[in-house]
Amino acid sequence: MAEDLPGPPGSGDRDDRPGEPPTEPQPPQQPPRSAGQPPGDQQPAGYGPPPQEPQPYGQQSGYGQPGYGYPPGPQTEGLATAALVIAIVGFFVCAPVGAIVALVMANSAKQRIETSGGRLTGLDQARAARIIAIVELVLTAIAVLALAIGAVIAISTSNSSSY
Repeated sequence: MAEDLPGPPGSGDRDDRPGEPPTEPQPPQQPPRSAGQPPGDQQPAGYGPPPQEPQPYGQQSGYGQPGYGYPPGPQTEGLATAALVIAIVGFFVCAPVGAIVALVMANSAKQRIETSGGRLTGLDQARAARIIAIVELVLTAIAVLALAIGAVIAISTSNSSSY
């Protein structure tokens, strides 16, 4: 059994390479540095390749995943989202002003969505913003009308009781 094991270098058991001197163990080789990289900034082994640069949309990165960029599907129109937010917030903050701004933005968003040819979505948000804005304007008109009627009644009762 002891004859099956190779001996230390230079012991005479060199039947695979006769005539060649024994080789010294070599230290592991370092990967080449890129230009401008300091010598001590090497990545430890076993951590994978360094991150890749972002790829324009449509090109593939080295990992088989799509590159960075805009998603290929339709996007939500930003004006529709903004109109909905303004309509909801305007209901509590400043109803007539918020309603008018939301109504204008919702109409503009609806027009842009319809002319986009399917690239933009958000028609439901624009409709909801329009409905909320119209409800705000109607409630504001009712409140103003109620205040005006109350003021007229208060003035007429105060004038008739003073005689």
